[in-house]
Amino acid sequence: MTDPAGFPVPVKGEAAVFRGELFRARGAVGLWPCVELLPEAGRPAPEGLARREAADGSVGYPVAPESLEAWYAVTWTFRWRGELFECTAATPTTLSGDYLGSDEHFAKERLKRLATDYYGVFPREEVTELEEHHEDLLQPLHALVRRLAEVDHFRPKAYAVHRGRTYEAAAEADASGLIALTTGHDRSEDLNADAQDPGDGRFLATLEQLDAWYRIHWTFRADGEPFDAVGTVDGRIKGVYTGGSWGFVAHSGFLTEERGPDGARRYTVVVDLDGVDDLEQHRTDLLADQ
Repeated sequence: MTDPAGFPVPVKGEAAVFRGELFRARGAVGLWPCVELLPEAGRPAPEGLARREAADGSVGYPVAPESLEAWYAVTWTFRWRGELFECTAATPTTLSGDYLGSDEHFAKERLKRLATDYYGVFPREEVTELEEHHEDLLQPLHALVRRLAEVDHFRPKAYAVHRGRTYEAAAEADASGLIALTTGHDRSEDLNADAQDPGDGRFLATLEQLDAWYRIHWTFRADGEPFDAVGTVDGRIKGVYTGGSWGFVAHSGFLTEERGPDGARRYTVVVDLDGVDDLEQHRTDLLADQ
């Protein structure tokens, strides 16, 4: 593969290798962490995968990342008159590119300008050092899947310790003052089944039976403002705004208004993990508040 014109994703895009075959690809929106394969027109569908039509009418074939041999982003660069460009379009006779250099005099004299960027269209015979570049997307995706699993997607949760074993638990006692624990079949005989959910492996404990009872939650800052994490969306962390700046709420364009589980209005954000600061875990002792 020596020319962007011959690549399945012309000039720039994503590619994946599935069962030894190369396909155009993209993240499968709404099916994270799946990747969607996009065979070009006239090519057979990937064997063993189900067809899915996106909202824009395009057709893809979602596949779990562990079934892929590779997934990567592709870009091309070249030089014109010794200066570096990122390729943005390719024809049989020309290459177009955005200027990556820093020579302002060169750019003003020889290139076109769009906003703050410079670009040009060049005859192929004047282009040198045409190169294809890959950015691995698959291994970072595997690492992110593992990280989110380890922290349960930053969801707030309560836990209780009974006879030295830790179980998921309700964050509040019921009207009788009992704490619901999710133990499955592995439980002590001194715990009573929850009569309201007898088949769900939920059992009730008194405060006196617990060695500990606590809540874990996460906080972070995005765009300099504070948020409580409530989970993830397509591998990105979601948070509820806890700051007091009405100007930030009204004018940042950063937040989404929605209703919480209690029906109250709240403002949320969804951000890549590498776009947040001060991501921190907190532990609240619930027994101490009783």
